Amino acid sequence: MADLGPGKKRRRANLFTNDVRALMYAFGDVANPDRESVAVLEDILTDYIVDVCHEAARMAKTTNRNKVKVEDFKFALRRDYKKLGRIEELQRLSKEISEARKTFDDSEGKSLAKVAHADKEK
Repeated sequence: MADLGPGKKRRRANLFTNDVRALMYAFGDVANPDRESVAVLEDILTDYIVDVCHEAARMAKTTNRNKVKVEDFKFALRRDYKKLGRIEELQRLSKEISEARKTFDDSEGKSLAKVAHADKEK
């Protein structure tokens, strides 16, 4: 990646345009907001996400790791209790979903094995 120098910003692709439009409408804006308004909010959002990712990467680097972990993001957002709570809630829900899938897969496998075993006995 080429260094663009101080004060020069690399233009990012419109990653969140549709989401920003939908959020603006959900929070009381018109159904089709101005492109400039969407672009400004998208720039602010993208800058925030990049800043949080850089902070998490800095934490990973200080602990001599090459990979960023969820704990690094939790540390980066430690002062924002709402976002930190949301991270913990998503982790808890992810764990519950994986356990439910495991239980479902195990019970389904057993029932299929019983059906196959019953078919062999006939």
